[in-house]
Amino acid sequence: MSLGGDTKPQPINGRVTKVGAKELGLRGNAKALLLANPNYFGTAPDTPFPVVEKLAFSTTFEQVTCVGLNPTIDQLEAVVRINQTGGYGGALCSAGTREYVRFFVSYDGGATWTDAGMDSFGVHDSTGTRPLDFAVNVVAPLHHYWCLFARPALVRAILSWNVPPTAGDPDFPPVWGNVVTVSVAPRTSKLPPWSEFLESTKIKLPEAVLAQIDPDAPVSLKPAAALSVAELAKTYAGTDVAPHRFLAPALFEQIGVDAGQASIGIAPVVPVPPVVPVGPVGPLTHGGIGRLGPIPPLGPVGPVGPVGPVPPVPPSAPGPKLPPIFGIPELKDIDLSAIIATLLKTDGDTSYEELGCVGYDPVEDALVGVLTVKKPNGYSGGPCTAGSVEYVAFWIDWGGGWSYVGTAGVVVHDEAVPDGGLRFAVYLPLASTAHRRDCAEGPVEPKVRAILSWSTPPPAGNPNWVPTWGNREETTIQLPVGALSPLRPVFDFVSGVSVCDVDQSDGRTTGGDSPFGGVVTISGFIPDAPDVAAPQMRYRVRVAPSGTGSWTTLSDPFWVSGTRWIGTTFPEAYSQLQTADADGFFPYLVDRNLAGAGYRTVYGDVLYPWQTIALGAGMWDIEVVSKDAGGTVYPAQILQCSDGTIRTTVTIRLDETAPAVTLAITEVEHADGTVNPTGPCRRFKIGDKLRGTYDVSDQHLSQIWFELEPASSALGALPTFSGPTAFPAITTTANGTWELDTSIMAACGYVLTLWAQDRTITPGGPWRNRDLFGFSLEA
Repeated sequence: MSLGGDTKPQPINGRVTKVGAKELGLRGNAKALLLANPNYFGTAPDTPFPVVEKLAFSTTFEQVTCVGLNPTIDQLEAVVRINQTGGYGGALCSAGTREYVRFFVSYDGGATWTDAGMDSFGVHDSTGTRPLDFAVNVVAPLHHYWCLFARPALVRAILSWNVPPTAGDPDFPPVWGNVVTVSVAPRTSKLPPWSEFLESTKIKLPEAVLAQIDPDAPVSLKPAAALSVAELAKTYAGTDVAPHRFLAPALFEQIGVDAGQASIGIAPVVPVPPVVPVGPVGPLTHGGIGRLGPIPPLGPVGPVGPVGPVPPVPPSAPGPKLPPIFGIPELKDIDLSAIIATLLKTDGDTSYEELGCVGYDPVEDALVGVLTVKKPNGYSGGPCTAGSVEYVAFWIDWGGGWSYVGTAGVVVHDEAVPDGGLRFAVYLPLASTAHRRDCAEGPVEPKVRAILSWSTPPPAGNPNWVPTWGNREETTIQLPVGALSPLRPVFDFVSGVSVCDVDQSDGRTTGGDSPFGGVVTISGFIPDAPDVAAPQMRYRVRVAPSGTGSWTTLSDPFWVSGTRWIGTTFPEAYSQLQTADADGFFPYLVDRNLAGAGYRTVYGDVLYPWQTIALGAGMWDIEVVSKDAGGTVYPAQILQCSDGTIRTTVTIRLDETAPAVTLAITEVEHADGTVNPTGPCRRFKIGDKLRGTYDVSDQHLSQIWFELEPASSALGALPTFSGPTAFPAITTTANGTWELDTSIMAACGYVLTLWAQDRTITPGGPWRNRDLFGFSLEA
């Protein structure tokens, strides 16, 4: 298994790597082959099935190229590169296939892993430029520590084509796909409750003080301060951080030189005579060019106006007015004119940071960039300071030249950098629905350009700008198919399954014949919804027993979470209680239009989490409509599916019952060949063969398996079944006999468990049940 960090993808050249006929054939038949034999490719070694064709971790068709963390919103991002024009299950007007990425997080160097969730997107065969770069994300359950105890974490992303990586399995081996493990730096300003804070910091407070603290209340800190020039000089004394790096933000602020002017013809700097030392340095102000000190906090990152050519400085004109920084003892030996000259000729330096990948998230309609911070120093202060900002500006070419999309940023600090660097990610909504078109018209594949710049945001009007520190990346993306009508809601997913993948005749998924249960998450969006500053659109969700027309409005309040960037320096995570009005309509919160007051997203585009556990089995119809501020109600878009059917409402089947499981031990065969009846909680000898029966039933049975604990003493021994154990060989029942040969087991007390799992799609995974008994084994 390849667990290395991500590598910088090769530039797009429009060529497609030739695919071997054998691999293409295996891929085309993969679903059927795996249904018949889960270990066909050798990726399920714990099953009794034989390996037929050894194949794993193939990146011929797709590959995770970059993984990073957006620490402001605890969002993990991965960029997935699609390499071929074919091999994805069908053309744009077909169902296609899916690319799944599951994320894991480790805080102990990879000894243990926490499942952080999974995201996916659809792929199809299509002509055009290759490769294409897509992106996926999950909001991760990250731990946050006080800045003095900041530590990196490991993130693992597992890409698997058409087969979701198993939940909780960080060692899942995909047949087609790969595994990437990187280091990230969770933001340390988000702190846990006081109880966890005191425990992690080992701070001892007097009992009288503890009595005044709510242990469940979150710790809050005042905003971190930016280091002054003098403090930066002291911080970087004796390090390899050059003065032109740590002085750059202050110099650009003071003398009006933006890093981009170096590449558009700013006049040379006239050498300045030595400056007489001055007294104590006052605070930095925009108007006081002679005072240097703390740099004011950064304001919101908004659209930046075009930067035109700077007129040459006449020969008789004096040089730029420079601040008397030699009043700072640590800078007394620095040649300021040489520093500025170095800045002006420093173009695209990637020794500190580098943008590695750019991708498009088709589910959230957003652009993503992943960058690497390579050094431990040179970022304007440690985790307890304001640090500095890595800006990534995006442009897109719809066919008529580059159009500015917006600029995103991420705060970075001086901190320990593991091998391979620390990986960060930025995220920016695209609002591309107006450019989508029907599948029969072919793919929409615009080019995307992104420019990374440390400390200085790239100018919006210059897509050819060269940053002082940073670089430029380009890629091609592909929009989802389907022309959309403004303001009519798109009801496109139910519990993460595309509505076109739900058979409307029986309400189960077409891929795995799976029903739904527990909580059915209804997801969708409203194209061209008004800006967040305007009166909001609203929407309503209703359900009815299938075919009855007896609609019930789902109006119970529920919480949503998401990201917003409205009047803040950087995006922030938020949670909001959604409350319906008297007519059962909820406010629509999502706005991806950067041209307005800002953007706001809802994770998963959730419209309503329908609690179904008390409803039992049956088929239900779901309807979504929207309403504008004037009261006009809009029906859902008509979705054209690849099988020729359409969707306006969606019909699903519910299953709220776990499998029924019965396990019994009935006899034992001793080493001398004698057979005796027996039961649970008995003592047996090593070498005895235990036998019994099993009986499992469920309307949507998926698989059954044994567990023998403690596994360390069982030494790999497990009972064998007399019949099939997995869907589709089993559908509603599984029964027969089992046998356990104890000859390789150690003397110990054991518990034998029979597990059964169905195919129901719920937030916590399929319904499970078990039966078990205990016994002991003696030498």
